[in-house]
Amino acid sequence: MKRFIRLSTIAAIAASTFLISCSSAPKRSMQISTIYSSSFEMIESANSAILTGDYDNAAFFLTAAENQAMSIDNSDLLCSVALTRCALCLSYNPPHIEDADRQVQLAKTYIKNCSNPAKQQSIVSLNEVRVAAAKGDASTSTLLRTLEENKKGVKGDSYYEAQFSQVTGDVQKLAQNYSEADKAYSAAAKSFTDNRYLSEIGICWYKAAQVRSLSGNKDGALAAMEQAIFYDRAAENSMALGADYYAVGKILLKGSANAAQTQKAKEAFNHSADIYTSIKQDELAKKSREAADEL
Repeated sequence: MKRFIRLSTIAAIAASTFLISCSSAPKRSMQISTIYSSSFEMIESANSAILTGDYDNAAFFLTAAENQAMSIDNSDLLCSVALTRCALCLSYNPPHIEDADRQVQLAKTYIKNCSNPAKQQSIVSLNEVRVAAAKGDASTSTLLRTLEENKKGVKGDSYYEAQFSQVTGDVQKLAQNYSEADKAYSAAAKSFTDNRYLSEIGICWYKAAQVRSLSGNKDGALAAMEQAIFYDRAAENSMALGADYYAVGKILLKGSANAAQTQKAKEAFNHSADIYTSIKQDELAKKSREAADEL
């Protein structure tokens, strides 16, 4: 009998402890985010692959991200996948403009079910401008007005604010307003730097170098390329570095290049070829080497 009482007492204490621990435990989450997180990471990986010129892997990641997003019926992710595919299509040389346009139209169908439809509409509009600029079928004044009207929709989001500045630079470049384009690219570069979006910084400085060169500002273009190379090294972006040194060579040869500039251009082309060779980009390496051999 004593044995029964003792066991009953232990059971009562255990039950009491269980109830106390349950009452003090945090409430169970009403949402599981395992697949969401995986899809989001795949989209981020796709963006990184695009920035480094690894388009095959970008497409692979986007297919995986889309399948996961569709499996949980998440419009935010599906919209992001479509817009990232748009970016991929525009990154090809030459760009796949019609495919990019189809992805933007697809993204539009998800807006109403997104968690923040107003913001998502602004981001979709940003990509519509990118596609329209690539098509060349809209006036630059109309594109700039669209950007200005939609930029307020991403206020407080430093990444997309910088993206708006960068695309503004693209449109100003298209309009041959090189000074305004330079300002926009420099502003985007500063914002990306302040918020440590490493891969995007080099792109902005590369574009700034382009418009400075087009406006005849050779020294300014070379200074911008120094920044592009610095940040592309930091990002270990081999494809971008190959393009950077090729661009340096082209800039050095603009106008009346002296013997020293011609020699530096030759060195830049050869270094570009060496970088491309190291990552098995043989066609690009050949192009850079041929540029060097012509000098």
